[in-house]
Amino acid sequence: MDLFFQNADLVLPFIVSFLGACLGSFTTLLIYRLHHDEPGVIAGRSKCPKCEKTLTWYQLIPIFSWLFQGGKCGHCRSKISIRYPLIELTFAICFYLFTQKFIGSPELVGILLIVFFFLVLFFYDLLYLEVDERIVLPFIAGLIIWSFFREETWSLYLIGGICGFLFYWGQYFVSKGVWVGAGDMRLGAAMGLVLGWKLFFMALFLAYIIGCCIAIPMMLLGKANRKTQLPMGAFLMPATLIFLYAGPEIFEWYFSFNRFY
Repeated sequence: MDLFFQNADLVLPFIVSFLGACLGSFTTLLIYRLHHDEPGVIAGRSKCPKCEKTLTWYQLIPIFSWLFQGGKCGHCRSKISIRYPLIELTFAICFYLFTQKFIGSPELVGILLIVFFFLVLFFYDLLYLEVDERIVLPFIAGLIIWSFFREETWSLYLIGGICGFLFYWGQYFVSKGVWVGAGDMRLGAAMGLVLGWKLFFMALFLAYIIGCCIAIPMMLLGKANRKTQLPMGAFLMPATLIFLYAGPEIFEWYFSFNRFY
């Protein structure tokens, strides 16, 4: 036990990483059942969508079960999409990086919860082109409460949330819901509440760069056109996580770079 505490900075990120992989596995179940309005969102047992047989515990080990079973169901041998281990791996990597970065910080647990919710919203929007209000509204309520306990002044984050909401509300109002949807307004508010208004606009700029880097090649390859619907949340969430992880460093680098020139 003494050895564990002496090496906590090395061991804890790996433990939390495995927890993240487990939450990633839970997320694949959560978003599927929410989208299809299936009962037992939290308490229901996992089962194969093809043969509907209940999966055993050793068939639910994140990442490894998929690898050991060759990407197939252990009962009916039907193929299991690679997106399942990829989602689990994404959660594991993110939880490892954020734990390693913020270990020892009193905000670590809150930050990991934020990472969890943003990843759930990211994959939900990526797969179904939706921002489920059953996820995002409780998330926003929690962020408002948490803003009063952050290390910096609460007004920085509340103003950020208002800026994020108004940015997309303006587009929604002008276009009558054509350019963006109600989900984008909620994601904008969540972004601002997490980052504060100073980092929100920089993260927003990065999100649109990410969107352009994906949309333009798709259009050139004929995979999309100007009317193709793209998941805006899939661009906003990575940008938010990048600035949550290294926002102050990016902010300082950007302004020192501009002062140099």
